Amino acid sequence: MIPWIEMCKDLSKPIGIVCGQEGSIDLQRQIEICEYLIEMFKDYAKNDEYRKRCIKSGIAKSLVNMFENWKVEDIKEQHSLAFRNLTVTDNNEILQCLFTLNPFKGLLNLLNHSNSNIQSSGIDSIFNIQKGGLNSTSESEIHPYFDAIASIGGIGKIYEFMNRNNTNKDCKDTAAIIIGFFYKARKIENVEMMINVIKHLKSIVNDQDEWTQSASRKALRYLAQNLDNKNEIEKDDFVIPT
Repeated sequence: MIPWIEMCKDLSKPIGIVCGQEGSIDLQRQIEICEYLIEMFKDYAKNDEYRKRCIKSGIAKSLVNMFENWKVEDIKEQHSLAFRNLTVTDNNEILQCLFTLNPFKGLLNLLNHSNSNIQSSGIDSIFNIQKGGLNSTSESEIHPYFDAIASIGGIGKIYEFMNRNNTNKDCKDTAAIIIGFFYKARKIENVEMMINVIKHLKSIVNDQDEWTQSASRKALRYLAQNLDNKNEIEKDDFVIPT
């Protein structure tokens, strides 16, 4: 038997400054729980039933609350990776359940962590969760989660993260792709953002990484459904590769 409820309770407790402080928990215990979850979800193709149990028991929400309310530097790699592995699934029902936990605000906080692995888990989790909404739409419909991310200034934060000098290439690429997906069939109103995001996406359509290559092309196709975006994409006679 997996002690889902006990794990949830332990992840919900504050970290005790004094060992044995009432109602608090040792950080090492939380890290052990997260390492257990990381291992559980390592095989991405399996364990969707465990993912559902993880959400139903409140564990996923406990991690979201942590990302939203803790000082960002107190968050450890194991916390962010446990949540990220939870989001790596093609099961739209699970991804949509994760979206109902309002995770974007906390995940955006991870982009401000000094640890690049935690930043990576944050941006990957945002991408994976938005995918659950995107997959529920037709080819020409706008993104159903756009308002949820835009209303908390999330697009601007992802764009700022993409432009940082110390953001690594993979994270920059994922950030540009996310913005492209969120602006599916919708004009990027901020002209500077439109120019820079499209420029970045065009620069990675033939990337050595297959996922980056495929996702950047898809992002450009989504953006091109809006005429203003399309005109920017087609500058210099650029054609989106198929």
